[in-house]
Amino acid sequence: MRKIALVLMAALMLCLTSCNKVKQISVTSVEVENVSLAGLSGVYVHLAVGVDNPAFEIGLSEIEGALKRSGKVLGNVAVDPFVLQARSAEIYHLKAKVTIASGVGLSELMALLDEKVLGECMIDVSARVTLKKGVSKVIRLNDIPVKKLLENTEK
Repeated sequence: MRKIALVLMAALMLCLTSCNKVKQISVTSVEVENVSLAGLSGVYVHLAVGVDNPAFEIGLSEIEGALKRSGKVLGNVAVDPFVLQARSAEIYHLKAKVTIASGVGLSELMALLDEKVLGECMIDVSARVTLKKGVSKVIRLNDIPVKKLLENTEK
């Protein structure tokens, strides 16, 4: 019985230290490399995203999001899957397709060019996170202020 308790305690400690490292994953930079048209309703955006990952290898897939202003969805984004390398600080070159939501006018999109207006927007994001052993879970983050993202990546 004592051996089982020690094994459980060791497993718990391992999980807690691993979770702490996952919480330390951070986006260090975001740069738009290229933008190209995707028909009349969207664009492809090529991004260079710097990520500091002190944890283990993590796969990200089914990455989707929505840009909202005053509760109205202005556009949707889908990002190609990629893998965060273990214990690394790397630049990942990502391709995202941004589509305009139905009912959104050109004037609403042009207003986003003003950084103040863009700072009023919120983002909802979901992604399937897969660990090295194949365990996966869908993570959802709602109402992330764009202003906060812009501040964090300008440093």
